[in-house]
Amino acid sequence: MAGAVEDGVVEAWVSANIGPVRTIERQQRWRPAWFVTAVRDGQQMRLYVRGDREGFGFATVSAEAAVLRAMEAHGIPVPHIYGEIPDASAVVMDWLPGDPSPCSGIGPQQVDVVMDDYVDALVRAHAIDPTALAGAGLQIPTGPDAVALDYLESFVTRYRDFKQRPEPLLEFAIGWLRRHVPAHRATPRFVLGDTGQFMYADGRITGLIDVELAHIGDVCHDLAGLRLRNVTEPMGDLGRVLRRYEQRSGLPLDRAAVEFHTAKFALCTPLGVAIVLHLDLPLTDIVQYIEWFHLLSLHTIESIARQAGVPLSTVTLPDPVPMSYQGALAGLPGMIESLAVPPGIAEHERRCAAAVAQLSHRVGTYGHAIDAADLDDIEELLGERPADRAAGDQALEEAVLAAAPDQDPALIVLLHRRVLRQLLLIEPMLTGGRIGHVTPLSELLD
Repeated sequence: MAGAVEDGVVEAWVSANIGPVRTIERQQRWRPAWFVTAVRDGQQMRLYVRGDREGFGFATVSAEAAVLRAMEAHGIPVPHIYGEIPDASAVVMDWLPGDPSPCSGIGPQQVDVVMDDYVDALVRAHAIDPTALAGAGLQIPTGPDAVALDYLESFVTRYRDFKQRPEPLLEFAIGWLRRHVPAHRATPRFVLGDTGQFMYADGRITGLIDVELAHIGDVCHDLAGLRLRNVTEPMGDLGRVLRRYEQRSGLPLDRAAVEFHTAKFALCTPLGVAIVLHLDLPLTDIVQYIEWFHLLSLHTIESIARQAGVPLSTVTLPDPVPMSYQGALAGLPGMIESLAVPPGIAEHERRCAAAVAQLSHRVGTYGHAIDAADLDDIEELLGERPADRAAGDQALEEAVLAAAPDQDPALIVLLHRRVLRQLLLIEPMLTGGRIGHVTPLSELLD
């Protein structure tokens, strides 16, 4: 269901269960969501209707609603849940007042005040007894391996169910993480799953949002999540944030465990969105998924490199090998952006179409050269040059799966070079227009 039909289902549900709808607006973003105002008992209510994310079937808004209800029952500031709309795969909740993270338009000191309040809420959430989340369907892991990896393994399973082609970096990272679990951490705790998302006003958070990936695991997962989100959504002095967490929680900051979970957390994203790319799903926001896939793959391999003590090389785009009719491809994004469309979700769809056109131009310019550079690297590693990219990916994945641990350094360097080339290819389309890297913990805390 999409467009006006879906809008009508949402409006009908709110009218029948809350009260007359005064306004309804589709949010301009990569997942279906709506801002709604309705009237109940003569009072205007602001509602937010949140739909399931496309291409991410196991993280449903229905499961998220159960977690939000449990968090609300424990005094954690979250939006209240009013009900679910099965026909739209959506949940109706409070439209929280204020602005969404990241903090913008306020000074550094004000950002610190907001982040202090966020950290305090995060500490309270982590203190919820995991058994209290049983009603929300969250399983409690037992032992270091389960605490560290159960969450990851759910992503691995889904990735393998839909895998259509070789993914050497993902396979290497899965194996490396399984071999390097922090054996000294076995205490399961409730974690938000995707930290750093909240609404705020007047120096305070008005609620935590987006907890669809909440689970029982290691709190270092959430601290790692702050590091990753900070790359594209700055949170002020992140070192200060981490130190405040340590102070408020009373839990010493385990840097090695935070780094491990940085690689693990990052890997979950490409594992989760691989289905979109492997099945060639024609999603409006496909370029956003491509960005997530490659950028979080980069964060994964760079975190592994830090843990393994492997120095990484500088990577640049190879010289372009343009295909025919480059002028037509180069002009297509501007042509699309110039099309007149009604305000609202159509503007978002126009931007997405223009981004796909820009991607096509970049691939036409650099794609052949990047394939050749990747094959050069594989030939140097394996001593034989594959016939084409598909054969090269297959040969490299087979080498990854058969490799002994002493081959990790060479594989880390090669895999890093490959993913960086893909990001250089799409760099003009990335959030912020640049490739962001996770700041080392030593730079944040020392």
